[in-house]
Amino acid sequence: MRVKEKIKSNDKLYSSIYIIRNRIPKKVMYSHKYFEVIDLLKRQDNHIEIEDILNDKLSNILKNAIKNVPYYRSLNLNIKSNDINKDNVKEILNMFPYLNKKTIMDNNEAFISDLYNRKGLIYKTNGGSTGQFLGTWSSKEENQIEKAFFDYKWSKTGYKSYSKIVRMSCEGIKKEFENPCSYVGDKMRISLNHLNVKWIEEIYNRIKEFKPEFFHAYPISFQYLLQYMELNNLRIDGVKGIFLASEIVTEYVLSLCTSLFNEVPIIFHYGLTERSNLAWGIFENNKISYKCENVYSYSENSITEDGICEIVGTSYWNDAMPLIRYKTQDIGIIEKGIITNLDGRNQELLITKQGQKVHGLTIIKDDFCWKYVEHFQVIQNEPGKIEFHIKPKSSFNSDIEEKMLNLLKAKGGEKFDIVIICKDEIPKTKSGKTRLIINNIR
Repeated sequence: MRVKEKIKSNDKLYSSIYIIRNRIPKKVMYSHKYFEVIDLLKRQDNHIEIEDILNDKLSNILKNAIKNVPYYRSLNLNIKSNDINKDNVKEILNMFPYLNKKTIMDNNEAFISDLYNRKGLIYKTNGGSTGQFLGTWSSKEENQIEKAFFDYKWSKTGYKSYSKIVRMSCEGIKKEFENPCSYVGDKMRISLNHLNVKWIEEIYNRIKEFKPEFFHAYPISFQYLLQYMELNNLRIDGVKGIFLASEIVTEYVLSLCTSLFNEVPIIFHYGLTERSNLAWGIFENNKISYKCENVYSYSENSITEDGICEIVGTSYWNDAMPLIRYKTQDIGIIEKGIITNLDGRNQELLITKQGQKVHGLTIIKDDFCWKYVEHFQVIQNEPGKIEFHIKPKSSFNSDIEEKMLNLLKAKGGEKFDIVIICKDEIPKTKSGKTRLIINNIR
């Protein structure tokens, strides 16, 4: 299949501006704090002690919260800002109560520092994967700070702002009758709505012609392309790095990346719209863990009523809307700066027949299933029962379904009654993401 793409004159103008902007030296466009982050990251890599600097950053965040943030002033914590310093800051931090999503939603603007004019701030909401849409406020400078962490990490692969990169994310989404590929400067964008049997050959051919140096993609979307390449023994040469973000990263998609792109670096991370935590993914011995980015925030654990370790974070850089000891609702054990057993959101846990909570990924981690389905979702509507919704490939048949069901039961049959339901489509969120696990039990 081949379609001609018409580029409007204003698209060409925007593309030209994009190319020029990405070649302007960062010193002209970015605040000094962007470079402060870069410097701290370099020091960290060179094993230069920066703990005092980070403690000082944390103390400034706490002082700002007590003096200038209405919500924290209302708590009457009996803490004087002048008493906070880099030596006692961790002790003072423990005097702050944990902060949850509902509290922020109920008192949203009360978390904005008096030092900032709300009209000058940028408002963003998360994807609502928990069923709760949380809005946060940040300054332009803070957005540049956020970018610094990724610019530095990605630069280790040779990435530059003007490198040729394929983006598979919400920004490229188009309607089904439109062309799946679009171009902005050095960037090629793929429409997630077109990742299907009808368009995948066209998409692969266009990517091959584009000759990308890098991929930046939602993991599940990228997986669809990788499966097509593996099935047809296809390759894309010249790729220097793969960046995965915004969705659950599985061992399966990382194994596909490793198989099809050999020694190409794969960068993935754990992070939130709330900017409370950042951790870089590690894939070793077919297992995933995450290393907390110490320059980004102070990460800790809290223990839920069910005895589960929840990730908590306090950013060093959120001055406009400081969130102190924010409970992420993400499950993972932090030990010596490494997060293990990062199983995703508490809302993605499934309730067994025995009333226990387990994560759905423990049931669906099986490469066999992916070979015969395009997309899938695990749905739970009542304890002890789960529905495995799949959009089957053409190779799917009743024998495959029976084998798939047996494999699922072998992993979770004692905990769940499991059924497979074939679907024409698996719904995605507005941003084009695929929710792997949906627990409808309140």
